[in-house]
Amino acid sequence: MIQNWIAGREVLEFEHYPPDDLVDVRKGSQFYYHAHRDGDQEHGHLHLFWHATATGRRRYLKPGQPRWNRTEPTHLFAISLDARGLPVGLFTVNQWVTDGHWFDAATTLACVDRFEMGAVQGYEHSCRWLTGFVRLYRPLINDLLMRRDRRMARRSDLAKALQDRDLEVLSLTPIDWIADMDALEAEAVRRGL
Repeated sequence: MIQNWIAGREVLEFEHYPPDDLVDVRKGSQFYYHAHRDGDQEHGHLHLFWHATATGRRRYLKPGQPRWNRTEPTHLFAISLDARGLPVGLFTVNQWVTDGHWFDAATTLACVDRFEMGAVQGYEHSCRWLTGFVRLYRPLINDLLMRRDRRMARRSDLAKALQDRDLEVLSLTPIDWIADMDALEAEAVRRGL
C-alpha cells in the first residue's frame, strides 16, 4: 500500500503522500500518508478526515463548485503502519495537530461511520482497503475516541487544552493485523464461506 501512495519516491519527513492527499470529493472522505516518528515500529501513518460543518453535517459540492463552503477536513483518527505497510496501531491527535472542527466521540464516530473512499483513479485498491479497514476496526475506533474524550475531560479548559502543544497523541491502541486476518479467515472457514 505504501508504494501506491509514495509512487517510488523517497519518503521525506512530514511530506504528504500522495502530495495533494487522496480526497473523495463526492463522499467527503480524505486521507494522506506521512512519516515523522523515530524509534518505534512505525514507518509512518495515515491520517483520516471527513469534511464536515461545525455541527458535524456534510455539505455536498454542486457541479462546478470548486470547494466546500463552511466545511473543514475533520480529523477522525490515524493508522500506524510498519515498514512492510502493515497496520500496527490506531491513535487520535489533538486539534492543533491537524486543525479542523473538534467533535466529541459520538459525533466523531458518526463521521467515521460515513467515511468511505470511493474509487479515486489510480488508488482504487487502497481506497477499497481503507474503507474496509475502518469498518473492521469500528469497535476499537469507538474505544479510542472514548478514551480521547475522557483524557480531555480531565482538563478544566477544553479550548486551551485543544491548543496545548504538550498534548499531541491523545489515545492509542496497538493492533495485530495478521492475527486479526487469521481470525477472520478461521471464522469464514467455520461458516463455510
